[in-house]
Amino acid sequence: MIFSQLAKPLLKMFVLLSLIVLLAACNGTNTANNNNSGEAAESTTTQLESEEAANEKDQATTRDFEHEFGTTEAPTAPQRIMALYMEDYLVALGLKPITQTVIGNFSLQYLQPYIGDLPKIDSSAVDFEAVLNAQPDLIMLAFPNYAIDGKYELFDKIAPTYVFAADTPDNWREAVKTVGQLTGKVTEADKVLADYDAKTDEARSRLSEKLGNETVALLRIRSNKELRLYGGPGGYAGNVLYTDLGLNPPQIVKELAWGEQSMRVISQEIIPQIDADHLFLTYDEGGKELAQEILESEMWKSLPAVQKNQVYEVSLDHWMTYGPIAYNLKVDDVLQALAP
Repeated sequence: MIFSQLAKPLLKMFVLLSLIVLLAACNGTNTANNNNSGEAAESTTTQLESEEAANEKDQATTRDFEHEFGTTEAPTAPQRIMALYMEDYLVALGLKPITQTVIGNFSLQYLQPYIGDLPKIDSSAVDFEAVLNAQPDLIMLAFPNYAIDGKYELFDKIAPTYVFAADTPDNWREAVKTVGQLTGKVTEADKVLADYDAKTDEARSRLSEKLGNETVALLRIRSNKELRLYGGPGGYAGNVLYTDLGLNPPQIVKELAWGEQSMRVISQEIIPQIDADHLFLTYDEGGKELAQEILESEMWKSLPAVQKNQVYEVSLDHWMTYGPIAYNLKVDDVLQALAP
């Protein structure tokens, strides 16, 4: 009887303690769940913010590009591009410019199949009203001298303007990459370069097997009766002849037109010293009369290349310029002449 009276309070106390422990455990679980839920919510928020930032980046409408004349905020997907003397690059990347460059009466005829009869912009005397009327959303200038004397500011008021460095002809591959970035055609730019490298690798092998150590040079006759001997390893001609295709220059080229001086104006008295086994010849439209005079002279007929019937006339407009299409055409000319 006494035990029964004592057991009831003890049982109540045990039950009470059990309830307290159980409640504490439940509270702990709820707290953990709440903490986990909070962490999960925070993680989800962070992920959403990251995705939103990535989407904003993907949807950005402009990108900044540094160059000699400042920073250009260019559209990521330009639709109307004016490329002063750089139309070649756009065409190579599958783009069509809105204008074409001329220099007086000179134009890039080899691009006509791609660009047709586009409005002309004379780089020697730019008509800024014509530039404005073309309504470009991006302008590219091939050389700094196109931008000096306040012209950059005029171009840039019309549309974002990017100016390439003066050494672009020697670094045309880097220019291809830059144009790819400016136009959103990076993949296309990489393919253009890879295709060209594959082409010149194969051409170099063919030419080496065909020519051995025979020498090659290029002479230009200008409209002002100026003779230009082109060397290398850079420059319009040297880049392809001596760097890409690995051809051998004659001694006169090494002496007069090599290194920093990759082109040398020469007098007619130097012509007999052009002892190349193979000679490429090009001339301006206004240089035809002088060319005819030289080609009929005895000094010309005495040249080794002439006596071997190894003089090849090539087109001025793609030899005296640069860009992927021009360089591919130069390689084609060399192969057709030297390793058909």
